Amino acid sequence: MISVKELDAARPQQWRDAADDALRAAKQCATIADYARDEMADTLKANWAGDAGRAARANFVKHADDYEAAEIALKALAKAYDDLAADITDAQRDLRSGLDYASRHGLKVYPSGRAELAAPMATAPGKDAYEAEADRHIRHTTEVVSAALQQASRADTETAARLRTIEGLTAIKDPELARQALDPGSPLAIALRLSGGLDGVHRINVPPSVLDAVNEAAKETGVSRKLLLATLWQEQQWYQNFDRGLRSPVSEAWRVAEWIAASSFKPDKSLGITHMKLETARTVLEQYPDQFLLEDGRSLRDVSDTELAAKIEGNPDLDVRLSAYLLRHNGDDPEGSDTDKQLFVLYAADTPQVRGDNERYGDESEYRENVVRTRSESWDKVEPHLDDALAWWDLSDKERADTMAQLQSQAPGEQVSLNPIYGATPVGEGGPGLRPPAPASPSDPEPGTPDPSPLPAPVPPEGS
Repeated sequence: MISVKELDAARPQQWRDAADDALRAAKQCATIADYARDEMADTLKANWAGDAGRAARANFVKHADDYEAAEIALKALAKAYDDLAADITDAQRDLRSGLDYASRHGLKVYPSGRAELAAPMATAPGKDAYEAEADRHIRHTTEVVSAALQQASRADTETAARLRTIEGLTAIKDPELARQALDPGSPLAIALRLSGGLDGVHRINVPPSVLDAVNEAAKETGVSRKLLLATLWQEQQWYQNFDRGLRSPVSEAWRVAEWIAASSFKPDKSLGITHMKLETARTVLEQYPDQFLLEDGRSLRDVSDTELAAKIEGNPDLDVRLSAYLLRHNGDDPEGSDTDKQLFVLYAADTPQVRGDNERYGDESEYRENVVRTRSESWDKVEPHLDDALAWWDLSDKERADTMAQLQSQAPGEQVSLNPIYGATPVGEGGPGLRPPAPASPSDPEPGTPDPSPLPAPVPPEGS
């Protein structure tokens, strides 16, 4: 979310200047393409017969296609800059109108757009009428400024996605495919955004069963898939990337160690793939007792701490559902929970201070401190990768296969692959990669499959 300070300081004319530069380059590409296709190819046709002449003409036509594709990309770049400049100019005008209104009526405006009185009102006759008038000014300012910030933020997000697509167009040499990719919702555009890599962001290394649990928990609770996936990404523990799975000698040893710690000497230890403390899990189970039932009909809230810790460590699907209900519960209090990003922050620290900061600063990260700021910045870093991966995996198998074939046609002799932040191994490596690989053999459980046998009870220290 763009803040008041960022929008006020924006310089849209710089993007218009960049758009003009891109258009000049596009015209040069168009001139070269026309020359290669019309002048040079026609000259060769008239003066160079035979196979060698035909091959030369084909090369010039190919070069013309390359330049035409570059022209398309540069024009798209210019339009993206122009559109951003227009949207920011409009938003900036509304913002400054709102700030001027706030100044004239004695209000201060927070970075999130929320307004309040700059100084407390003194007790005096007619105070009630004054408060009503002040409330009206506050509501008007907040509405105007917040709408301007939302418009600017939408423009910023949409332009960032367009630029990622345009970056990927450098690999497209077919003008028709380049035009197709300019539709931001097209499978090819989605793939081109994914082709830029993860920029150092780690993948969400969970098995298909956990991804299915995310989908089901989202439907069950109304919490967005993106928020649940971001939570998995943020809370992912080191051994998941070390072992590339949830079931291996190292991960099992660490899992048992965490369970023993939580059940005995360190009861505030975070558990499971979503890093939930026992106390927090108890809060969720108290709020939603009928949503977590055992096979014998008892509520999960009725089991001992030791058994609950074992179930959380041994059942990743349960971790996902507990986290989804926690996020739902956090969102039931409207203060500071307007967006997925704010709920993402509250997952780690649901305190009055953090909720108050959410109200004051909205989705802005700059004004946060310590761990909350780090987590807020993590959302900014991972969100575009989640958006692209969600769009990719929501395509049909045929759409993904056809798109990979289109990309492969632009790089003959090379292995084309994509690397969504979650799901299959990199798409295109070792085959189509459209689905996560199956378990190695019937005897090997899929990573993340809960162990049907309970963990052993911890051995109490001597003398206890």
